[in-house]
Amino acid sequence: MYVPPERLRIGDGRVELDGSYGEGGGQIVRTACALSALTGVSCRISHVRARRNRPGLRAQHCTALKGLARLCDAKTSPLKVGATEVIFSPGTLRPLELELDTGTAGSIGLVLQSLLLSGIGLPGPWKALVRGGTDVPSAPSCDYLKNVKLVLLAQMGYRVDLRVVRRGYFPKGGGIVQVEIEPPQGELLEALHLPVATDTTGSYGVSHASSGLSEGKVAERQRRQATKGLTDFLHIPSKIRMEYGPTDSMGSGLMVWATTDDSVVGACALGTSKQPPEQVADQAVEMLLRTYHTRATIDPWLGDQILPYMALSRAPSVISVPYLTRHMQTNMWVIQRFLNVRFFCEEEDQRIRIECVPGSSS
Repeated sequence: MYVPPERLRIGDGRVELDGSYGEGGGQIVRTACALSALTGVSCRISHVRARRNRPGLRAQHCTALKGLARLCDAKTSPLKVGATEVIFSPGTLRPLELELDTGTAGSIGLVLQSLLLSGIGLPGPWKALVRGGTDVPSAPSCDYLKNVKLVLLAQMGYRVDLRVVRRGYFPKGGGIVQVEIEPPQGELLEALHLPVATDTTGSYGVSHASSGLSEGKVAERQRRQATKGLTDFLHIPSKIRMEYGPTDSMGSGLMVWATTDDSVVGACALGTSKQPPEQVADQAVEMLLRTYHTRATIDPWLGDQILPYMALSRAPSVISVPYLTRHMQTNMWVIQRFLNVRFFCEEEDQRIRIECVPGSSS
């Protein structure tokens, strides 16, 4: 995909960002450096994750940035755990096969967040294998990426195939994910027009657990409880598959999603030693239904992630979310530093309508 000059925000020199702005987390780093690689505009981020308990880059941030740097032959400041400043000066994007390892249970989903955004600018197909955490706290699971985010991106003309080879739970990780992407051709992406959700057409899920939890029927109990909850509320049969597998750390989880004629929303919950599997299922179902009841077209976990793609669509894009998060507001701020777009947010019934309009950044 080619980003036309009129979509770029013209400025003097590199983009300077305060990493403590707004939500102040790693998302600023992931979005800024991905857009830097995509647009060819250098950036400098100071005060990286300054308000976190452990400020600076963590292992998954370093892994993502090193992968980005390889994709576009970028010159960077030292990418090490704890670094509170990042300088990213990109070269030219080129397709190559990447193999990355966070070395921890660092989220594979967050690593891919940067790589997939920059990957739309590659001139040809691209593959990557990433090791780390597939299902870890405070991060999108790889099942969520596959069944929610990548479904919406396919509607925009960006096709990505993701396969979970091996699951990785906290704290040891050890998960393996393979991705293959087919970058969109021509200029920009297809626009999304998803103001209000239509009726639900189906509900689905993945209930997973380590092999060592099979005697306790953890995955079965999660699936049974979630199936009942979704079927009772949505009044349509729910299809939830189940899986066990070898893992470095014991763990379990459930990812559920619901489809409409033109969108999909999802939610995840992870098991703990202090929770019965039924409670894990109830959490995931409850989070999904919160979005469903507002008739929003995008759940709050995808709300911030989809914004850069809306800014790269050829016409105005419209979505709705249950509420506006700091992650969304912060990502809008970062995007508008690189791209000549404007986001408009308006309260509408029980949801927030977000429209991205090209060519109107001040």
